Amino acid sequence: MIESSFPQTGIGAILKTFRMKVSPRQRDYRWREHHVKTLFEDLAKAMDSDDQEYFLGTIVSIPDEDGVLDIIDGQHRLATTSILLSRIRAFLLPTEPGIAKSLESFLSEYDRHQRSDVNKLKLNLTDNDFFGKWLLSPDLPPVLPDSASLSHKRLRAAFVTAANHVKAIVATVNEKGYGDKLNKWIDLIEKKATIILFRVPSRGNAYKMFETLNDRGLRTTQADLVKNYLFGRAGDREAEAMHSWAKMVGALSSLQSEDADVDDDKDDITVIFLRCALMCIGGFLRKNAVYERVQNEAKGPQTVISHLAQLESLARTYERTFYQDHEFWKPYPDSMRYAIQMINEFDIKPFRPALVAIADKFDVKEATKSFQFFVSLGVRMLIAASTRSGSVEETMAKVAATIYKGEIKTTAKLKEALADITPSDGEFSTAFETATLSKGPLARYYLRSMERVVQQTHYPWFVPVEDKDLMTLEHVLPEHSDGNWPQFSEEEHAAYWRRIGNLCLLPKSLNCDLRSAKEKEKFAVYKDVPYELTRQISEVKHWTKETIAERQKGLSKLALKAWPL
Repeated sequence: MIESSFPQTGIGAILKTFRMKVSPRQRDYRWREHHVKTLFEDLAKAMDSDDQEYFLGTIVSIPDEDGVLDIIDGQHRLATTSILLSRIRAFLLPTEPGIAKSLESFLSEYDRHQRSDVNKLKLNLTDNDFFGKWLLSPDLPPVLPDSASLSHKRLRAAFVTAANHVKAIVATVNEKGYGDKLNKWIDLIEKKATIILFRVPSRGNAYKMFETLNDRGLRTTQADLVKNYLFGRAGDREAEAMHSWAKMVGALSSLQSEDADVDDDKDDITVIFLRCALMCIGGFLRKNAVYERVQNEAKGPQTVISHLAQLESLARTYERTFYQDHEFWKPYPDSMRYAIQMINEFDIKPFRPALVAIADKFDVKEATKSFQFFVSLGVRMLIAASTRSGSVEETMAKVAATIYKGEIKTTAKLKEALADITPSDGEFSTAFETATLSKGPLARYYLRSMERVVQQTHYPWFVPVEDKDLMTLEHVLPEHSDGNWPQFSEEEHAAYWRRIGNLCLLPKSLNCDLRSAKEKEKFAVYKDVPYELTRQISEVKHWTKETIAERQKGLSKLALKAWPL
């Protein structure tokens, strides 16, 4: 029944059959080189497997009135697969032009209304021109200048990685065998590497579908598996084991009903904590490997009790990292409590093992410095859209274990260990120059922090809670222009109204009166507000996409001062 309702289809067949687009609301291309390589390696494993299908996951979309699919989830898999097919095509052009020609059906088609070829997959406004230009080109994109957007750099890296992967595929055959070798990969992509494509009628239904798909895991059961295993291995010390388990769960109870550390799939807090603690003790492990790790760590009564003692202690530390007002932090300076508050506002889940290890092992001075560093690191990674990278989670887990073992004891050493995943000043500044924001609290935080840099205040990265009732977020170019902003096309409006350069702070009483007002009316209000960065906007003659970009470039320099390394 399920198979007939949701058939699996080759991802290549999806590219060949449908025209798709990534709406301006969706993020830019963000896959790093290791993400691209992981997909190609998975496809290589599928090539060597005897299985009839290799499942790549789900893609959620909304068909528009012309039948074009608006992609809600899955753009990176689709774009990266298209890039791989484009590099296979480019490689085969000199020796197998017929096969190369056939690959165009995966990448583009003739639009009789536009009277030209159009790409099967259209990325968002930021990336589409770059993506489309090189998709059917026999050449690779040239090295980009430092000022190029982060997404364009990553797209270029994906093209280069794909080209290198194609060369590796044919490395064992001569020129006459290129076509046969790569034909097998084309067949794999078209038929064997499958996805489930969901086409739902509305954005609300799409996100509900996505939530439902991610609410089917059995990881909550791991808590019972772990508990029963430990009790069974405790022997005549079972009562002692049960007591330790109860104290561990009790320390976590205040977090169970909160959103602060609940994954998108609504995991049991006990499982989330166990994974975090086990990474502190022994390094990275995957979400579904908690039970297996415990089996390896605790095999007899003594090791069970020792293991539970560690978990019980770490549970108390874990809880403290969520509450800046916990009594544990009384000996610490105010800057530590401010840092804890902001880190929890960010809610970057891969950070937690390292934070727990720092709180458990570092002295007051070094822990405070390290938590302040994590504020800067959090902002930089959020702006660079790198918080969900697998390498971030693995690196953080490795560092957490190193701290927990006592091998890292200072913030300086911590920074060295995290250097590979820390966005540099250049990377952060470049990403900041084109960043968009959809979350009001984060936008207010960024602007208020930079305002405090201008005012030369202490802790520029900290925003007092009471400010939330005093200030509000203003979009200069409003969400709904009501015909008052003709200098912006529809696509430009969608791309620029959420840009950081288009945002400013206003006293709450003023924002509701402006809404979609014309720029002159807004500027007249801006010149008298108590925020310097807002007043500066009133000095601009005309608000355009170029003005927004220029202002955002200036803000990126303040950002480096607000969140230094």
